[in-house]
Amino acid sequence: MIGTVQASRYVTPLREGGSLPGIVEADDLGTYVVKFRGAGQGLKALVAEVVVGELARRLDLRVPELRALELDPV
Repeated sequence: MIGTVQASRYVTPLREGGSLPGIVEADDLGTYVVKFRGAGQGLKALVAEVVVGELARRLDLRVPELRALELDPV
């Protein structure tokens, strides 16, 4: 199960990749590279990343912890 954190501050956009990721700080004091649903590659690409990430974890490969991020709509 993927844990959820609340975004507390948008730090900076990353200028690389088709998903237009950004760096965000969260309420758990972590810093995350975030990929947004509405970005270039769409929701299917994000779902594929979650599936592959969890498969890799089950194979005992080192992968970053995945988190769902809640954003304030404002």
